[in-house]
Amino acid sequence: MDSAATVPSSATAAATVLQEQQQQLQQQTSRISLLVKEVESSTAGANSANLVLQLDSLSRLTEFSEQLRARVQEHNQHIESLCSLHYEGFVESIGQLLQVKSDASQLQRRVADVSSRVNEVCARLNSLCVDLMQSGQTLHNLDSARESLQLCLPVLDAYSRLRAQMNRRQPYHALKTLERLEHSLLPLLPPYAFTEAIRRELPRIREQIREASENELKDYLVGVRGDRSRLVGAIALRLVAQQAGLAFSMLGSSSEPLDHGEGSNIDDLLDFSPVYRCLNIHTVLGEKARFQQYYRNQRSYQCTSMLQMSPLGSSRVNYAEFFAQFVGFFVVEDNLHHTMPDMVTREFLNELWQNALEILTRLVRARLSDKLENTDALLDFKKYIQLLLIAMRSYGYRVALVSDLIKEMQAKYFRVLQDNYRPMFQHIFADDNYTAMLLQNAEDYKAQVLDLYPFSSAEFDSLPYPKRTSFSQMVPLVYSTCAQFVDECLCFHDGASADAGGTSNAELEDSLSKAINDLLAYTVRDCFKERLRELHLPELIQMIVNVEALEEVCDRLEAYTMQRLDSGGVKLHGKAVFKDCQAECESFAYEKMKEQVNKMISLAEYDWDYDPIEAGHTSSGNHGQQQAQSAQNLQQQLPPPSAWVSDLMAYLHSTFTAFTNLPPKVAQTACLISCKHVHEELLGLVMDPQVRSIGPAVLLQLSSDIACCKAFATNSPVPGLEPETLCMAFEELSQLLRLVVSNDWHVFLRECQTGPRSRYDRVTVSKAVQLLEKVREFDRRKGSFLANFRSKQRKETEVVLKQLRTLVPGGTAH
Repeated sequence: MDSAATVPSSATAAATVLQEQQQQLQQQTSRISLLVKEVESSTAGANSANLVLQLDSLSRLTEFSEQLRARVQEHNQHIESLCSLHYEGFVESIGQLLQVKSDASQLQRRVADVSSRVNEVCARLNSLCVDLMQSGQTLHNLDSARESLQLCLPVLDAYSRLRAQMNRRQPYHALKTLERLEHSLLPLLPPYAFTEAIRRELPRIREQIREASENELKDYLVGVRGDRSRLVGAIALRLVAQQAGLAFSMLGSSSEPLDHGEGSNIDDLLDFSPVYRCLNIHTVLGEKARFQQYYRNQRSYQCTSMLQMSPLGSSRVNYAEFFAQFVGFFVVEDNLHHTMPDMVTREFLNELWQNALEILTRLVRARLSDKLENTDALLDFKKYIQLLLIAMRSYGYRVALVSDLIKEMQAKYFRVLQDNYRPMFQHIFADDNYTAMLLQNAEDYKAQVLDLYPFSSAEFDSLPYPKRTSFSQMVPLVYSTCAQFVDECLCFHDGASADAGGTSNAELEDSLSKAINDLLAYTVRDCFKERLRELHLPELIQMIVNVEALEEVCDRLEAYTMQRLDSGGVKLHGKAVFKDCQAECESFAYEKMKEQVNKMISLAEYDWDYDPIEAGHTSSGNHGQQQAQSAQNLQQQLPPPSAWVSDLMAYLHSTFTAFTNLPPKVAQTACLISCKHVHEELLGLVMDPQVRSIGPAVLLQLSSDIACCKAFATNSPVPGLEPETLCMAFEELSQLLRLVVSNDWHVFLRECQTGPRSRYDRVTVSKAVQLLEKVREFDRRKGSFLANFRSKQRKETEVVLKQLRTLVPGGTAH
């Protein structure tokens, strides 16, 4: 069964394969037919490589060749049938061409005959035309010669006129003729020999014209920097001075040329035509920019040389000539700026002005720093600078630097004034007698006070004559000198309003206030200090009174200054200056008093080791009992004060009595300082390390001296000073001596340990220890006497010292 099933399936597969082969064969046959058609088409050659590949892939080249050969045979047969169909028409065409050949030969003979006849006629016509052309050329040459002669005459006439103008040195007119000849006449002529010669000559003539115009300009530049320019500037400055209302003559001895030309116009004084002609000539020559640059360079150089070669002299004439020349230079350039704005531009003028102003500023500052030390010369110089400012501002220039120069001149003027016033104040302070002024009558009062100083006091006026002022002659003289200084300061601003180049009211107030304050703060104060070192105590006391009066002088000086300025913006700081002066004067007075106190204290001679018990020792058997009784009596009575203390208190009393004119606070301070100084010196004597031992007698003498000082303080030597306050100055030494003399150590120790301290509140533990050690040292040295009496006291002293040392910071009980 398996084999029977296998046979049918094989047959079916074979049939299927056969069917597929037949289909492939049909497809290849159709592809061969397509390839043949492609070979026949026009694109077969382009795709030949593709055809070969396709044929190779089919592997049926023989079949393809047979089909291709069959197609070629078909095409050959088709071509033969076409040729047979059109052969008869070709034969007929050949016959017609042969007939046309005979007709063309006949026509050719006729054309040759006509051409020969036409050539003969044209030859005769050509000969006639040549003759006609020759005649026309001759006629044209005649007309051209006549026209050329007519054109040559103006050229020759213009050239002749050009040479004549050059000979007459008229470059501007010659340039006009040259331009007409070159651009209008010569182009009308052909290049003749003489026209070529003229053309070659024209550049040389043009150069001669340019040189002639430049020479004329140089003559103008030389002339304009001389007297004419100075005259123009002088007229401008005088007109400015008249308009500003300045009451002074401008040029002094040079007024004659001013009167000669003051009413003239600038064009009447200066001839600007050379500049105009030169500019036009260079414009025509195409060198306008070069000419403008040349002119600007020349004027810049002239401006610089004018400033550098014209040093400021010391006389008014030199000032006038310098500033007239300076202003005239810019007036001339301003006039050219309005007539030739393209050449003299505003930028050029501003640059020229800035450069000139920088040089002028250096010159003025050099003059201020080196030569001008006179106020009259400064005022004169300032007036010219002020006129320069007004004039240049009216022409539209920036004058801020000129304003700064005036301010610098003002500062210089004020400094010179201060230097001039220094000797005056030195004489015032040196020549004063430092005594209150005695006025015998009203005439003395007016002559010595009121004429110099507007002093007013109802209390003083009510006093009868003769009467004394509290101050000395120095005070009215200082006021009058300061008022004179204000007047001279204002001379710098006379006739100078803000519109006329001066400073504004506010600036004037500030500058004047600063000048017066500087005068008071430096000049017056320096003179005061110089004199202060030379004064004695009575003179110092009067100086303190004078300085207090000078504070009121400042108020009156401020009022006077505001009256002169007619304003209320003046602020003087003189009060602060004189307060400092008063403090210095008080300090000097206090030092003088201290010096006198030191001189009198230097007379003090304490015998620190003096022992009256030892001095009274006798050889009697009961001397021990007598000496013990004497030691007890020492602690019960005080000796009289030392002679030097009595003298010192008497001196202080007389000195403080003379302080009646001083301000109460000053007198009180002087008294308190003197008492404190006396106490410090006495305490210093007691605590002096060189004093190693102090006896009871000396302690009692010191207690007596301190009691004398306290008695002086209790009597109120200066009104207004409380006696208790003055007594406190001696309280420390008084308590210390009372503590040691009374041997009141248990109270002192209790106050130090438990407080509060009331009885010995001024005594410090360290000073108590020092004094007690000196007393102990005295006991050791004098131990051979009263041994029984002092042994107990010495033991008590040691115990007290140990307790006190424990209270001293860092102390030990040894």
